[in-house]
Amino acid sequence: MKPEPLSETFVQEESYQTESTSKDRRTSSDSEHNFTDDEQTSDIEFDLDPRFLNTKYECLRPTPLKPKYNQSLVELLEVIEHSRELNGEERNALSYRHAIAALKAYPHNIKSYAEARKIIGVGPKIGNHIKEFLTTDTIPEAEEILASEKYQTLDIFSRVYGVGYKTALKWYRKGYKSIRECMRDPYLTHIQRLGLELFNDFQKKMSRQDIQELLGILDTIIKSIYSDCIITPVGGYRRGKEFNGDLDVVVSHPQEEIANNLLKDIVEKLMDTGHLKHKLFYARNKKDTSSELLSSHRNVMDKLDKCFCAFIQPSTQICRQVDLIIAPYSQYSTAVLGWTGSKQFERSLRNYAKKERNMTLTSHGLFLNVIPKRQVHVTSEREIFNILGIPWVEPEMRNC
Repeated sequence: MKPEPLSETFVQEESYQTESTSKDRRTSSDSEHNFTDDEQTSDIEFDLDPRFLNTKYECLRPTPLKPKYNQSLVELLEVIEHSRELNGEERNALSYRHAIAALKAYPHNIKSYAEARKIIGVGPKIGNHIKEFLTTDTIPEAEEILASEKYQTLDIFSRVYGVGYKTALKWYRKGYKSIRECMRDPYLTHIQRLGLELFNDFQKKMSRQDIQELLGILDTIIKSIYSDCIITPVGGYRRGKEFNGDLDVVVSHPQEEIANNLLKDIVEKLMDTGHLKHKLFYARNKKDTSSELLSSHRNVMDKLDKCFCAFIQPSTQICRQVDLIIAPYSQYSTAVLGWTGSKQFERSLRNYAKKERNMTLTSHGLFLNVIPKRQVHVTSEREIFNILGIPWVEPEMRNC
């Protein structure tokens, strides 16, 4: 059975801000809050908007790429979340992600601390940040972070391909302040040096037109090898982002034996045509995995064949990061679901499957947690949602 056609409905790009978030650039959606004085309403029962599904599972509700409400508040909280992540405070960062996901999906502007605290995921600390925002139209901690040299430097270093927060912190503690200074580090690994060399190219965002150019090339080359290949762009592009830092593509073939050698055949062909300049990461069923695992990539440790590469875009001659993921036909649906994201949506979906359905969901399959573990045959993303018993969420609404 051929997998179902995938949605091509897209919405506008998410705008993650790292520059100053001063009052004069607040969005119109955050104006006229009609704020409530919490000192007067602290003892009043405050009901949340009934349209909002108040749950710890973000996968149960649609979340747009750009929130209609609370946008400036979300941007400021994202700064704090990113700072926590850069400093290795993953649990703290996760707390902010839960709150941010809820606020992005909330159907009107938050008007009070009392209202915010009723939202699952908004604890006292984040609630106080929201109270500050409602009072001053900003969050002082976020403004301080944005002005911090440490944050600005770590943010740049963490954008280098193959560099996680530990390496970024190590470079900062060595006194490095620029990519050029990092290039002089005598202890760089091969992948770190390559990531630094490609930094300027990889920081140039791709428009949807750029990505369509790359997809056209991949489609022509891959189908010249095997005409029945299924090629599906995933990641931020599938979720509707207008500009993307990389392109993730899931490739499959109805014949399992062909899919088993597909990565090798595609990579060799791309090298022969001159499109593939560098293999950044290459793994076939975890047998050929590079010793320099890239922990910064969310799905690098799944069991699918994959090659992350520097791909030359003909029209610009810019090196673009293209991640090729090969999925056996029986794993195509879970691979597309897993690699579409967002990271928080997928985390929530896996947790829901485990805790509410006693199942394990990965990029390479859906499994019943019985002894012995048994794989559930699925042929589409919709079927996965149905088996888990949750409402269908379009890809462009998985942006929590």
